[in-house]
Amino acid sequence: MSEEEYSEEEEEVEAEEEIEQIIKHTDDHTKRSRERIDLQDGEENMTEAGRAMLAAKKRLEEDDAAKLQDYEDRRRLEREREEEELRILKEKQEQRRLQREEEEKELEERRKAEEERRKMEEEERKAKLEAQRKQKEEEKKKRQQMMSGGIPFAVGTPTGGRNFILPEKKKDQSEKFGNIVQAKQEMGMTKDQREEAKKNFVAQVMKQLGDLTSLSGGELKTKLKEMHNRICKLEAEKYDLEKRLQTQEYDLKELNERQRQINRQKLQSKGMDPNSANSRYPPKVAIFSKYDRQIDRRNFNERKALYDKRNAFPCFPNVPPPTTILEFKLLNDGENKSPGIEEEEEQEEIEIKQNEEEEEEEEEEEEEEEE
Repeated sequence: MSEEEYSEEEEEVEAEEEIEQIIKHTDDHTKRSRERIDLQDGEENMTEAGRAMLAAKKRLEEDDAAKLQDYEDRRRLEREREEEELRILKEKQEQRRLQREEEEKELEERRKAEEERRKMEEEERKAKLEAQRKQKEEEKKKRQQMMSGGIPFAVGTPTGGRNFILPEKKKDQSEKFGNIVQAKQEMGMTKDQREEAKKNFVAQVMKQLGDLTSLSGGELKTKLKEMHNRICKLEAEKYDLEKRLQTQEYDLKELNERQRQINRQKLQSKGMDPNSANSRYPPKVAIFSKYDRQIDRRNFNERKALYDKRNAFPCFPNVPPPTTILEFKLLNDGENKSPGIEEEEEQEEIEIKQNEEEEEEEEEEEEEEEE
């Protein structure tokens, strides 16, 4: 089938659909007109109750139509209001974008100017160092020529010492490390000192602003706008710097963690313990064997006797306890009485019995050996 035949068929189908829609529309119109005529004829033939019901139905339809119209009007007004707000927001957004572009351009220009100034200072410093180096070389050559020519050149003492003069170094360290020194000073300041420094800085800023009382209303408004724009710009720069600091801290943490992992892998490949190698303290050195030392051979009761208040003495195996020292104190009735004398007597009796038993055992062992 060619394209022409296909397009002709499409046109025929579209024409048939249009004819059907027209016929349907005419049928609907005739049907509505017939219904309207029937209703009019019916109203004439209706009773009073039927006419009341039909009137109530018409009122409901009119109320619904009025409510629908009211809703459409309110929706249209709301849509117009939303479109107006959206338009205002878009205009503000566009203004902010343009303002941001201008600020970025100004910032880029300042950065370029700062970079050029820094390059010029660097070139001047290099030129200065080069000039100093050349001057030193010339002085050195002059000294060598004078010494080779036999001219005495001695600055020091005749007996010996330096025969040259050291040039004084320029004190540029304060300029080089001024920010670091200032930061350390601020960190060491107390709360009152920080408040005082803040007040001084605010006073300097107020001096720069000048006398605001002599300004008119319009000038004050322009001054306020300038200060507001400056605050917005500083806040934007502060936000950018904070975000940059966060990213740099994250990068540093990630790099440190990678370095630790690489070191751990290196130590593990060498057969070393990474935990002990990365510790702050050196590893322990075994200077003796734990198997060469003699453990404590006392039982629990002998160790407990060391901490006994009444019978506190060092207990060792096969070593008798020391002699008991009796202490006397004056009682209320005026009589001297040894504290714990009954307990001491019982202890002595027990010791005597133990000694007798040990002697008997020794005698029995000797008799058995003799037999």
